[in-house]
Amino acid sequence: MAAQRAGRTAGRASRPSITLEAVTAAALRTLQRDGLEALSMRRLADELSIQAPSLYWYVRNKEELLDLLADALLADLRLDPLLREDGDWQTELRDMMRAYRKYLLGKRDSGKVLAGRLQLGPHFLHHAEVILGPLRRAGFSEQDTAYSLYVLTQYVQGFVLHETSPLSADVARGTDRMEFLGEVRERLAKLPAEEYPNVVAVGDQLARPDIEARFDYGLDRLLDGLRARLDGAGGTAEAPGRSPVG
Repeated sequence: MAAQRAGRTAGRASRPSITLEAVTAAALRTLQRDGLEALSMRRLADELSIQAPSLYWYVRNKEELLDLLADALLADLRLDPLLREDGDWQTELRDMMRAYRKYLLGKRDSGKVLAGRLQLGPHFLHHAEVILGPLRRAGFSEQDTAYSLYVLTQYVQGFVLHETSPLSADVARGTDRMEFLGEVRERLAKLPAEEYPNVVAVGDQLARPDIEARFDYGLDRLLDGLRARLDGAGGTAEAPGRSPVG
């Protein structure tokens, strides 16, 4: 027993003189400099100039590290200034989601880190509080409000994940995206119309380099649906299904 206590004491004494905040900050630096695929416990330990086993005082594995990163990535996001005095909830949410997308595009691999991850850190909670405000003021039910937060933020995260991923192996190897899309339009135009009448009819639109318009289209259709839901149900209808955080 004395030997066990001595061992634990020795272990505590060997704890590195860094903080969890320092670990998170180093992980952010590594993520932005090298990308998510390069982020590992060993790489992070090198960034902190410590031995890799020392990191396990703070995070047990990379998944716990990603939990910390998911919240830390949101630290500089500012949505509060987009609240409006006139209470126009659709404009508020549209402006917030556009700002959210622009912010994530400025953070390398943020879509990969955030998509599907729920971590109740202070930054996430603050932004959730801000986004939920317009929905509650508009008169949505509690469930509709919660589901709307999920749908809107996941739309933005998923869109960013999509638009920051290579369009093809050629693009991953360095082919210009605009050039690639031009080749795709040419290929679609040459398809046999009798076999693919619908694809040929809208082929030029399918591969146009109008990512901003596509984002706004999807966002506006989501907001249109929320408006129709509010107008049709008076904000009181409860949607069936699982919890929005499930």
